[in-house]
Amino acid sequence: MILVRYWAWWFNKVPLSILLVLLLVDGERLTYSALAALLGVVAIVCCVANYGYALNELFDIEEDRRGARANVAATVGRARMWSTIVLSAASALVLAACCAGFAGGSLTAGELMLPLAYSIPPLRVKERGWLGVLADAAAAHVYPAMLALVVVQCLSIRSYALPFVLTVGIWSSATGLRGILSHQLHSEEDDRATSLATVVHQYGHETIRRLVVFGILPIEVAAFCAIIMQSHSTALFKTVWLVFMLYELLKFRLNAFPVVVFKREGQAYVPFVDEGFYKVWGPLALALDASLSHPLYSIFAPFYALLFRPRVLMEWVQIRATAAVAFRRIANLVVGSRGNRSFDNE
Repeated sequence: MILVRYWAWWFNKVPLSILLVLLLVDGERLTYSALAALLGVVAIVCCVANYGYALNELFDIEEDRRGARANVAATVGRARMWSTIVLSAASALVLAACCAGFAGGSLTAGELMLPLAYSIPPLRVKERGWLGVLADAAAAHVYPAMLALVVVQCLSIRSYALPFVLTVGIWSSATGLRGILSHQLHSEEDDRATSLATVVHQYGHETIRRLVVFGILPIEVAAFCAIIMQSHSTALFKTVWLVFMLYELLKFRLNAFPVVVFKREGQAYVPFVDEGFYKVWGPLALALDASLSHPLYSIFAPFYALLFRPRVLMEWVQIRATAAVAFRRIANLVVGSRGNRSFDNE
């Protein structure tokens, strides 16, 4: 089995799974069940992601050839790609059944159908506008969130009431929709070059961007706030979330650097779209928050920083850049204020 475009799913999909599992077990002792839940969900998500990316590469050979893009299947051959697809799917099913029994296996079996419908003709919903958007959001974000809930409950770590489950469903749906639409906005020209028509081409770049920023993003942030308020996390984690929200507003106000989420050439900063909390702040803060109940959880923080070092370093660069711009603005205000006072005294 080969890992297909592993850098894409490892840095984009796995952090959200770690975040949610840590949030679900926060307040509980670090038992073998809690460790199995975390490692199991991560392993299953990795297998499912590798399966989905392998399928997509295999059935995108011609499309990528037209767009002059690299394609793993064209390099290693169809036989090896099919073996990767089968082994990844089988591994995901076995791990899901081991971690969450029939419920986990059934949920994962349904998940494995989504990449098939997304990539393989005659369905190939990837080319069917909103159907493709919904399929990607469900596969990439809703499934990992529901899997985490099922695994945590089946391992008897903690059970959650229906309102919490619904809130997680709303959050993961909004996150998934924002993610795939942002990707389609960013790859608009590449998709056009390969003759792949997306909703961005159908409705226009600005229309979809406004839908993401003013429609989907507020729902996502509100739902995540609701998840945190219903969780068992302490005031430490809630305070970190509040600090992050203020930090995002500061970056937006200062416009210290552009974001390239929607356009490769960049644009004015949009709060929350680069997922800094999901991928850096949240997992690290939850590891420390959980350590208040059981100190062994603290070991997850350095391990996470090591495993996702490039993303952690990127966040640190943004923090330093924002602080530098803020200090310059403050210094300019102070100097300007002193100059005005001197002029008034004259």
